Amino acid sequence: MKWSVGSLLFSRRIPVHVRTDCFMIASRKIFGSLVCLLMCAMAVSARAGGAPEPGSYGYFDFPTCVRYALVHSDEFLRNRLDIQIRSADLKDAHSELLPTVEVATRFYVARAGNEFGDNPLNVELRLKRDYNPALALFKIKSQGIMVDIGRITHFSKISQGIAHIAKAFYAIDVLKRQIRARKQMLALRREKVVYGKSRIDQGAVDPLQVRLWSNAVRGERIQLRTLEDKLETKTAELKVLMGYHPDYYLPLDTRDAANQILDGFNGRLITFADIQGSNFSLKILAKKEQLQSTKVAGAYVTLLPQPTVLMESLSGEQDRRSGFNFAVGLNYVLWDGFARVRDIKRQKMIARQTKIDRRQRSRDLYNFFRKLTSLLDLSGEREGFQREQAKLSELSEERSLLRYKSGDIPYEVYLESRISRVDANLAAMGMREARVDALIDLATLAGGLNRYNARIRF
Repeated sequence: MKWSVGSLLFSRRIPVHVRTDCFMIASRKIFGSLVCLLMCAMAVSARAGGAPEPGSYGYFDFPTCVRYALVHSDEFLRNRLDIQIRSADLKDAHSELLPTVEVATRFYVARAGNEFGDNPLNVELRLKRDYNPALALFKIKSQGIMVDIGRITHFSKISQGIAHIAKAFYAIDVLKRQIRARKQMLALRREKVVYGKSRIDQGAVDPLQVRLWSNAVRGERIQLRTLEDKLETKTAELKVLMGYHPDYYLPLDTRDAANQILDGFNGRLITFADIQGSNFSLKILAKKEQLQSTKVAGAYVTLLPQPTVLMESLSGEQDRRSGFNFAVGLNYVLWDGFARVRDIKRQKMIARQTKIDRRQRSRDLYNFFRKLTSLLDLSGEREGFQREQAKLSELSEERSLLRYKSGDIPYEVYLESRISRVDANLAAMGMREARVDALIDLATLAGGLNRYNARIRF
């Protein structure tokens, strides 16, 4: 009997007590390995359940999207190039303070009298005859104002671009949350259909009711697909605003998107006086008034005599003596059909139009400001109402769960209460988006969203 166990285990005859010891040692090793694997698995699961993985969130938060757009957006680049073009025009105006020097050369192949003379080459050095330093000074001032207008316009475009990026960014966050809620609602409606099909044979549920529930599942799928299409469209719009490649994946971090965009801005301290002092469109119109005033002064300068400078060097001409001539004088137009007087009146009327445009723009801004403030007040009330509705739906769901457990209501009634809670949360999401959009518009009116969010300064 001592050798029978050994013969079963191995072909060789080994003592039973030796084989038993080896078996116990191997079992201990296997058990130790299993314990180590189990502890590692528990550690990994605890780490995964305790905190989300950093790789699950994108690194394009809202300030990063704005900084990326400032560098890569074609619209912003176009505005920067416009400023550089206007700066080049200003340099051209500065160059008109000095007279333009021209060199004219002629080689006389034949002359009157068929005499070439000693030097058939004529070189003439002369100044440009329409040289007017007074008008050049006014042109320099006008071009300087145009550069300021281009710079303010660039800042205005940046402010509008940030507002568009902010609205698209928040809309993407809302759509993502709505899609998650719709998926939850779709799962509840499917569960309702499965429950109904299991109760048809017992006669507890009407088959027509199950068909209605099945059709509701189809409608929920359509709404979910619509939201997914909207999300894709809004993400493509954000890529265009940022100057991001349309085919590349955009890893967005939309957690707490409203705080990323507004940074605590609530619009309560904004007055219309702040808008009048910081709005870019009013600043541009004020600069245009200044520009038109300069043009009116320049129109008066055209009534004055125009200075002229003559400088020429002659050589090799038959009918004129070679040498150097220099002269200064004044040119004055005696009769032009009162064209210059009419130009003065024209520039004054344009100046009045510019002033009227600025007043009209100020009135439009005031009306928009009042509309935004009333919208914010009303949206705050609506948002509070929807939050209360969501809270009441949650309490109703808890009560339905207790009644279902006690047997007072069937399971489909409890599922309907859960669907109502998800529907109330969806309505609350839509109400908050209107409020955030109104705050973005208000910050843009008051000088740009970047004034109230230090993380997106440029």
